[in-house]
Amino acid sequence: MAMLDTIREGRIEKANKFREKGINPYPSKSNRDTNSGDIIENYEKFEGKKVTVSGRVMLFRELGKISFMKLKDMSGEIQLYLKREELGEEEWEDLKLFDVGDFVDASGVVCKTKTGEISVQIEELRILAKSIRPLPEKWLGIQDEDKRFRQRYLDFLVNPESRERIEKRAKLLKYLREFLWSKGFIEIENPSLEVNPAGAQAEPFKTHINAYDMDLYLRICAGELWQKMSTIGGFERVFEVARAYRNEGVDAEHNPEFTMLEFYWAYATIEDNIKFHEELFSGMVKEVVGDYKFQYQGKTLDMTPPYRVARYNDLFIEHIGIDLDKYEDLEELKKVAIEKGVELEEGLGWSTTIDQIFKQKVRPKLFDPVFVTDYPYILTPLAKRVENGNGKYVQMFQFVIDSMEMCRTYGELNDPIDQMKRFEEQQESQVDGEDEDNWAADYEFVEAMEYGMPPQSGSGLGIDRWVKVLTDAQSLRECIAYPIMKPEKK
Repeated sequence: MAMLDTIREGRIEKANKFREKGINPYPSKSNRDTNSGDIIENYEKFEGKKVTVSGRVMLFRELGKISFMKLKDMSGEIQLYLKREELGEEEWEDLKLFDVGDFVDASGVVCKTKTGEISVQIEELRILAKSIRPLPEKWLGIQDEDKRFRQRYLDFLVNPESRERIEKRAKLLKYLREFLWSKGFIEIENPSLEVNPAGAQAEPFKTHINAYDMDLYLRICAGELWQKMSTIGGFERVFEVARAYRNEGVDAEHNPEFTMLEFYWAYATIEDNIKFHEELFSGMVKEVVGDYKFQYQGKTLDMTPPYRVARYNDLFIEHIGIDLDKYEDLEELKKVAIEKGVELEEGLGWSTTIDQIFKQKVRPKLFDPVFVTDYPYILTPLAKRVENGNGKYVQMFQFVIDSMEMCRTYGELNDPIDQMKRFEEQQESQVDGEDEDNWAADYEFVEAMEYGMPPQSGSGLGIDRWVKVLTDAQSLRECIAYPIMKPEKK
């Protein structure tokens, strides 16, 4: 800490020396007219021409009567070549006021050095922002994981793979929006503050609005019921890319604040949506990664369409030897599940028991992409039952990669009487102490449905998880620019 204080004091002194010379070490304007990347890519066009490049000094090396700097901007890096005889004595002495980390304007002629490196031979060097703290050593990066996320700006600066991951995230979001717009969807923003945080089984964040003296909740999904109400109002294809919040644990696959894409497509069936997702996902992978096959977690993940489609119950039979159709008694199902190594807490209802079996013994065995279809009716109150079936299963699929749920899609229930009945069943399970995570009934939504809601299929995608897969990240934190961190004590 003493060394850092000494460095800071020395750099603050340099900033003051700039001021003594009548130079503002933090001017408002840059004179940049060219990016370094443009010069590197189009050297013949720029050779012999005077340019002004701007960016951060990443390396500063003095060699007698010449000096070299590496200048970094968003487009890349370029070498600055400084000669004492070209700058003059005063300007040469002023170089001592510059440090690695400073932002500068550098004006000069584009050339190649004797080693053949494309450079700018500097005629004028101007300070734009004096760096007071030293940067981490570029070749070491930031090794401490906590520091990497707490000071993410430094992580981006010295770890190219971290910056590239966020750039790919932006590319993914751009692709998703353009794809949906090209298919006739419109993005409608929905409330982030909810009276009833519906749309998933999750614990919400609670807040309070003083103007109405009432409690509210941060949304746990991207406005599922609001989007459906928009289809009632005549918008046939709607979507939103949105932040959602769940007051739950933090691990490699979960973060309290996350980004979703959610969309609803009137008159589409669940089968239509499987084809739609296949086109969406394959195009997204090709756009972001550049190929259908890529390395993920030490394995080759093949996203070449078409993708496997498998029924939920068939996967139970395949991977754990349990046929859900044969169990009418919950305790009998629990007994068999425990015998097969499933850990179950006391007091779980049907939905949580089945879900735990799937998450512990089935989903971990799914690495290659697969559409998992026909989920048990008890797992969700918002999907239509599978037609021509026994009523036990609903029109729903998840797209799973490496045991992670990448999207969840329904053939949406649009019968208000059936919907009200399912809400009441959910309420009863809460009163009985079962399935406590189920959310409350939304009677205003049922009222809206009574005006008529078109048949439709809707879907929710986890953006952070897709970035994790497409960039081979170890955790979701890697995929979020600034993940929430517990403050350090200072």
